Amino acid sequence: MSSQLLILGLHRVGYPPNNAKIRGLFISPRLLSFQLSLLKLLGYRFLTLCDAIAHSDRNEKVAVLTFDDGYADITGALPVLKKFNAPATVFVITADVGKKVVVWNEAGEDLPADILDWDELSALRDDGWEIASHAHEHVHLARYDERKQEEIIGRSIAEIEKNLGERPVSFAYPYGSFDKTTKRVLKRNGIKLAVTIEPAKFDDDLVARDYLELSRLSLGGRRFYHYGKAFLKTMKATAVFAPLRSFRAHRVVPRIND
Repeated sequence: MSSQLLILGLHRVGYPPNNAKIRGLFISPRLLSFQLSLLKLLGYRFLTLCDAIAHSDRNEKVAVLTFDDGYADITGALPVLKKFNAPATVFVITADVGKKVVVWNEAGEDLPADILDWDELSALRDDGWEIASHAHEHVHLARYDERKQEEIIGRSIAEIEKNLGERPVSFAYPYGSFDKTTKRVLKRNGIKLAVTIEPAKFDDDLVARDYLELSRLSLGGRRFYHYGKAFLKTMKATAVFAPLRSFRAHRVVPRIND
């Protein structure tokens, strides 16, 4: 049996202000704690993305927490993550590291946000986190030719190596936008793993996966019904309901004349 890998896709930690357009980008610390408790109950342990692929036992359940963009408020998750001994992988937009009131033109969200600086990212790395690339600019990569994609991706990797002393091996596609050219550029720059915004599905055969198209379970929210959604999505992604579905699919339905 191959490792059962579940990757969680997160963005911001806290509560969305009234003027937030994409409120699902926020997850409350309490809901995050609920999610990690659920995964622990299901037998998962927590690793960074690179460690999950490189060092996890083939028979164990592994969950990876990933945070896109490098928002400064993700430090609000630290008490929860430390409680569960859960390091995380954060994908940073290197052009915006350390900037305040950042807004990305293509995001569809005009809520300004502060971004972690290099010292804060270094502290997270020293605490066991993986600092990975989300490109140098927050743009739809598939809209650009190979030369431009090389510039955006290559510079991001170089900036992380320059400032943290480690060359990243993991990547998250901004907006989930990529094409064959993007994957070719990633491979050329030494990227081994890349996550998409495709919803996670249970797949026991990790070896058969395309490591540059890893799906994720997206989470967010703060209200009561968000807990229910998180529970159901997790059960589906981890195949907890699989035996029940199998029973329903294969049960014998009696004929009327029997």
